[in-house]
Amino acid sequence: MRTLYTTILLLLILTSCQSQVSEVDNTKPLYGEIEKNKEHKEIDKDFIKECLNQFGSIDSSVNVQIDNGWRYFYNNDLETAMKRFNQAWLLNPEFPDSYFGFASLLEMQAKTKEASRFYKMGLEKDVNNERVEICYQRIADCKEQLNDIKGTIKAYQRIAEINPKNPFAFKKIGYFQMQSKKAEEAIIAYNKAIELDPKDAMTFNNRAYLNQTLGNNELAIDDYSEAIELNPNYISALVNRGITEMKLNEFEKAQSDFEKCVILDPKTGELWRFLGLAKLNLNKFSEACKDFRTALELGDQNAVQLIKENCEK
Repeated sequence: MRTLYTTILLLLILTSCQSQVSEVDNTKPLYGEIEKNKEHKEIDKDFIKECLNQFGSIDSSVNVQIDNGWRYFYNNDLETAMKRFNQAWLLNPEFPDSYFGFASLLEMQAKTKEASRFYKMGLEKDVNNERVEICYQRIADCKEQLNDIKGTIKAYQRIAEINPKNPFAFKKIGYFQMQSKKAEEAIIAYNKAIELDPKDAMTFNNRAYLNQTLGNNELAIDDYSEAIELNPNYISALVNRGITEMKLNEFEKAQSDFEKCVILDPKTGELWRFLGLAKLNLNKFSEACKDFRTALELGDQNAVQLIKENCEK
């Protein structure tokens, strides 16, 4: 009798497991890749009909669900993002974006092998390469928002492979490689970005800052100067060039840069302190003290010690 009970219990467990395995799951790609029953198929028909009534066409409906998927991904609601990509796939299984959405979400779950499979499917659906770069840009945006630095770099590297003439991709690779303390890789990427777009002041500024942190002050000044030539009101480049000039004891040049800074942004105390430091090193004590006091009035507490040491004797 006990053997009979054990057998029945095992059969119930197996039946339960089989039922769970075969259940449609909209939190997995392609609804878990399970054949839907008649009831689910009717629900799908109603959904498609509702989308057509609301958005007018299948293409419009797909675009709405795809945009929703990326939006939920961007806001770290990965489960709902998967549901929206599933709905887009249901509306049009030939549209590539759903597969890229599935792949990127699987990457977030560290399911690398499954992600590769869906990336491949997306590429196969995108016969004319019309969607792939767009999709990787959406992936990069989402991963950047979620502070997935490695994932962001990987997405931009894929964009660069697809479109080697995309300066923005190389610019972003440079920035995030710099954040990852990979200076050599960052310099290479910035060099490529500047080669492709020599009129982008921000990339010159970023490469300059990297060289500044590495102690390559002359190279930094060259790039800051290029950035300022492209954008004379580029305050970040002016500030950092001034700081670098002070490291090289070029205080008159630094004073000139900081004077431009306080004209552009007269309400930031730190800039007045920098201007005061440049003047202090030029033995312009009265003017320097005036600038330090202005800095303090604007809330820069770092000016306090400078005033005590140089202006209260």
